[in-house]
Amino acid sequence: MDMDIKETIAGAISDGSLGLSSLDDVTMTAATMTTTQTCVLCILRFFHIPAGPVYLTRSLDTIRQDLDIKLEHPDSNGSSPCSVCLGTLDMALVDKVVSSFKEQQYDASSAAVTVELPKSVYVRQHSMQVHFKSSHPKLSTATPTDLKDVIKYMVCQTLLSELSIANDADSDMRIEIGFAHAESASEHQFLFDRENSSVKTKTFRKRGVHYTTGDSKAAVISELNTCTDEDFVSRFACPPPAIVQPAIIGSLVLKRAPIFIGGRYLKLERNISQTPFFVGERRVTELSVADVVGEPVKALVRCDSYNLVGSGREDADVRMLGDGRPFYLECSNPRTTLIKPDQIRAIEDQLRSNKSPVQVRRLQLIRPEDTSIIREGEEHKTKHYCALVWFSSPLSQDKLAEINAIGKQGVLLQQKTPIRVLHRRAPLTRERRLLGLELVPIEGKFYKLRLESEAGTYIKEFVHGDLGRTVPSLADMAGVAADIIELDVESVSLDFPPALVEGDC
Repeated sequence: MDMDIKETIAGAISDGSLGLSSLDDVTMTAATMTTTQTCVLCILRFFHIPAGPVYLTRSLDTIRQDLDIKLEHPDSNGSSPCSVCLGTLDMALVDKVVSSFKEQQYDASSAAVTVELPKSVYVRQHSMQVHFKSSHPKLSTATPTDLKDVIKYMVCQTLLSELSIANDADSDMRIEIGFAHAESASEHQFLFDRENSSVKTKTFRKRGVHYTTGDSKAAVISELNTCTDEDFVSRFACPPPAIVQPAIIGSLVLKRAPIFIGGRYLKLERNISQTPFFVGERRVTELSVADVVGEPVKALVRCDSYNLVGSGREDADVRMLGDGRPFYLECSNPRTTLIKPDQIRAIEDQLRSNKSPVQVRRLQLIRPEDTSIIREGEEHKTKHYCALVWFSSPLSQDKLAEINAIGKQGVLLQQKTPIRVLHRRAPLTRERRLLGLELVPIEGKFYKLRLESEAGTYIKEFVHGDLGRTVPSLADMAGVAADIIELDVESVSLDFPPALVEGDC
């Protein structure tokens, strides 16, 4: 017998936790347990061998020899699925998890592993414990080594040995393994069908698939704890019945905490939306800032998807000039996070060399907490605009001087939600302030309008009045109809992203 196994079992015999009095008793008990189609690794669990190197043994014959187990049918080599763990301790499944992780080429140095077992596992383990009370009365019926802990150990140690991925419960890299076993999927249901069950389940059908709610793992364990042995034996076989097919990995989720890349974008042309703009299934604008910036970032960090969050947004027909508008990209499940500054700057350079209508400045990795600057700045930032406006008749010099004098003092606006966005915005009246206004004649009925305003001011509606929904409007001040021909945002006064420090990456 392997010294680690032998010493552990001898210690359990000595302190009485195993319940058996000698190694011969252990050998005899292990041999009879195999007749119930229990795998040798589950036998170790029932002998309270903690998760450790022995569970990584790829030749189970070695453990059988150590425990002096003789197979009833030698030709089978113990290949039938275990009736307790349902085959979830098969190293082939561990290899599948590690292989999937390896294929994704994450640059993570650690990972946190979680395991979800079929609910029938808890029923079958309880069945074996009830069986021991009559077949092996000396063997302790204390809860065996946790199956989840063993599986997690097997996965984590294999990741460590093959890929140098450390086990860390606080890691931003998550590996979520969900086992499934259709053959025994409804075995736990009898617990809830009992008259004295405290759990009420509900089965419903959705899109041709039957779902059951209320039968959680916690509910199953709670019911097992309150079910008497007599009641259990009358409803479920002890030891648990053999199975034909082993459990499979029904779901394997590899996910990593998002990373954030901040910067400032410029729109040098019109008819470019900030994010893809659809009406129904029809795309309205050919280009979006999110696509132009997000796609090369996605290729760099190899993420599943990205989401652009801007400090406000301009309309698709409005240019964003000057130093650009602050934004960040949230990159979900990135495979690569060890990004050098020059790799990110290369995206800026590429857009510039391609003469893209969307340019970026100060592109850089930012900390998750830095994204709050965008949210908190919404109420405090100001913006500068330049617009080409038209009046139904030219303004007199006196009227022009009057408007500019008012503009120097600032103008308090009452703006109802614009008609053009009423379908997606609440019908509210918002108070906004123009901090500065200057109107300069160009030719005839056309004028250049420069504005400084608080965030959230509807500039187009201020110019034409939106059928009286913005008061006062430029048209009100001029005493004639007015409309806006072109609009540019010249600056957004929000210091973002944080300045790069030499050596940051």
